Amino acid sequence: MTYADYRLCDVSLDRSFAGRDARVEREQAIAIIDLVESNTFVPVGHDGGPYRLRIEAADGRLALHVADDRGEPVISHYLSLTPFRRLLKDYTRICES
Repeated sequence: MTYADYRLCDVSLDRSFAGRDARVEREQAIAIIDLVESNTFVPVGHDGGPYRLRIEAADGRLALHVADDRGEPVISHYLSLTPFRRLLKDYTRICES
């Protein structure tokens, strides 16, 4: 493995993150490009790579699914969105104004 293998080669968002308008979708695309172009990503206990990250939101949780470059699952993490509700609501309001 080389240092270059410890990175994200792809980041994708679930449809639940679809922008309400073209501006939001453009900002999401730019954020993903920036992340993929310059990153280091090393899941603990895994020495493969590069990796793919799929981000989903469902049932009040944020799911982060990590797979290797062939699509084989590596690990998934699930986070409750409850602690972030107010922050997300404020952020949405700012983006819409």
